[in-house]
Amino acid sequence: NQIEIKENGELLDENGILKIKGWSRQPYLKYNPEQLSKFRKSFRLKEWNYYSIGSNSFYFAVVAIDLGYACIYQCFFIDFEKDYKNLNENQPQQPSEPSDYIMDEIRFATPFSKGLCLPSDSCEHGCHTKYDSNNFSIEFNSICSEHLNKDDESSDSNNNNSKIKHHIKFYSKKGQLEGDIVFDLSPTRESIVLMTPIGKENFYYNRKTNLIPVGGSLKVKGVEQLNGDINSIANDCFGIMDWGRGIWEYNSFWLWSSAWGKVDGIPVGLNFGSGFGDLSTHTENGVNVNGIVHKLGHVDIEYNESNLMEPWKFICKHGRFGEQPLIFTPFKKKYDNNDFTVFISSFHQILGTFTGEIILDDGSRLKINLIGFSEVHKARW
Repeated sequence: NQIEIKENGELLDENGILKIKGWSRQPYLKYNPEQLSKFRKSFRLKEWNYYSIGSNSFYFAVVAIDLGYACIYQCFFIDFEKDYKNLNENQPQQPSEPSDYIMDEIRFATPFSKGLCLPSDSCEHGCHTKYDSNNFSIEFNSICSEHLNKDDESSDSNNNNSKIKHHIKFYSKKGQLEGDIVFDLSPTRESIVLMTPIGKENFYYNRKTNLIPVGGSLKVKGVEQLNGDINSIANDCFGIMDWGRGIWEYNSFWLWSSAWGKVDGIPVGLNFGSGFGDLSTHTENGVNVNGIVHKLGHVDIEYNESNLMEPWKFICKHGRFGEQPLIFTPFKKKYDNNDFTVFISSFHQILGTFTGEIILDDGSRLKINLIGFSEVHKARW
């Protein structure tokens, strides 16, 4: 049985140890890193804000990471329209030059700087981070309803009583990327929030939200990619937020999968994850149907480590995938291998389709064919 937290409280005790483990649909626990020792807070604590957009033809992401001893910024865009078309037409995958479909830039800030000073609340009003140079800039802001003008029509979006909007601005000359995007994080839109112990003293506090309505502008080589405003039913773009805070083991590994799309006109998303920490009380697995999370138990992920482009199997022993496993069929891969001496990251971002059947909380069955990704990440940090 999974432990679902439904009440407010503090995340860490006076010794900087996780007070409770489990999961929740909203970030009820207050992240209080001031309880950590100066050394752990300065050199072992990892914090990041990650935003992405998935559609039927591309995947985009922008992230700000504070490692304590260094800061990293990245934005990238993957165009997979041709690959997805070839998959649907049973055509062999044709190799193409990375520059044809991946626009990418990473900035590594000065080591041992004062850090990003990211907020302790994922939706705290105000500026969350800002980096500005002549050729690369990032700015994350959150605007809460009590700070909006009464005549601002954006205060009610998607019939979901929206009260919080995240504004993401970025510019990358090298990546030829530029955007001003709005992520509508309604308080009634559910997330998968994790309170996971790692070893005896370490922890991971994470909020993952998918199917976020998005609007604004995303330009690649000057060409607009967003095909509708935040309220448009024709908008096939869905946002994802991955908000993480924690102290990990120096050598870490994880798998993360997410998917997005519509089934009979209704937004449906997937989230799976494993690879670290004590998951005896909860999992990262769930199905999002129009903003409501249908929680799943443990899911075994089978894949060929030597060939990540072979089909993957997602197996649920509790029967929530019907009689067969979910199948993830890859059609494109982005690979990063970054060695900054103090920080090493080997990262595979694999785009593909998730097909199969899912049984929801009420027993109804949902046949899916969704685009998504599986991430394989090894880090020394």
